[in-house]
Amino acid sequence: MRLLVTAACILAPILALGAEPPAVITLLEGAAVLFRGTSRYAFTEGVRVQSGDIIEVDQKGLVQIEFADGAILSLGSGSRFYAGSLQVAGGGGGISEFYLMQGWSKFATGVAAAPFRYTTPLFSLSTAEATVVMQISESDARMFVESGEVRFADGFAKGAATSPVRVRSGEFYSRRAGQKGAVAPRPIGNFVAVVPKVYLDNLPPRIARYKDREVAPRRIEELTYAEVEMWLKSPPAIRQPIMQRFVHKADEPEFRQALIANMKFHPEWDRIVFPEKYRPKPPPEAPLAKPPSSSPQPQARSGSTPASDVSDAKGAPAAVDGTGGRSARNQ
Repeated sequence: MRLLVTAACILAPILALGAEPPAVITLLEGAAVLFRGTSRYAFTEGVRVQSGDIIEVDQKGLVQIEFADGAILSLGSGSRFYAGSLQVAGGGGGISEFYLMQGWSKFATGVAAAPFRYTTPLFSLSTAEATVVMQISESDARMFVESGEVRFADGFAKGAATSPVRVRSGEFYSRRAGQKGAVAPRPIGNFVAVVPKVYLDNLPPRIARYKDREVAPRRIEELTYAEVEMWLKSPPAIRQPIMQRFVHKADEPEFRQALIANMKFHPEWDRIVFPEKYRPKPPPEAPLAKPPSSSPQPQARSGSTPASDVSDAKGAPAAVDGTGGRSARNQ
């Protein structure tokens, strides 16, 4: 059963690729890795991004992803990105789901681009036409809207076009963990000083050179628990789809021991690691019928006669003295 689940998880994005818009890596600078299925890959420009892919970028790296509908998504220094699902513009009203757990990112979408939701640990935004720069860390999140507008929700929630908070062109949003977010009319703090210089300019479209030339990533090796630990401990909306591809690795000793040691962070693995705990228990056996008692009835003492069997000549019970004989008055 585990093999069937794993095969389905690996084949699903491959089979779905023909139904998805080409999402192509058109720019790669520095070091970055691709997690696909249960393997780690090296990739170059021209590789197609699939639903379920995880991309991790080095502190000095840069990855740009472009879509056939004109949208551009850039992953900058220290990015940890998950492509939950990819949707095509005009493909039935679906929305692409992207997750940025940490790092820098910039995106630009036009009126013809498919809408997408970009979710982080501290906020989630929804957009159909905007250019945005953001920085995400464990303790805070910052976002500047260059053009257009976005609507978002605080926390790890699903931002939507109807979300109440709106950030317009030129405005800045920031939020610290455990606090409410705030919108300012311009960037505050050191945001402008630390933003990657490449993000001070427009993202360059480069998809034309790769649109008809597909490049395959190069598989390096199987992923370890340590490499995907952050993703397996992420919120349920991320970790539960990701866990399906790793089900078979619960049989590998090292992976299994790491799962057990961290079970409180992903309790859904308990059913996979210890299936015997969740098997239906047999019904209790019916109690055996108690056999009838075979103990003998008490017998009268030898040499004595029950008083009820002693009667005088007239049929009346005879009085019995203390020695078992008839009393003198009945002699």
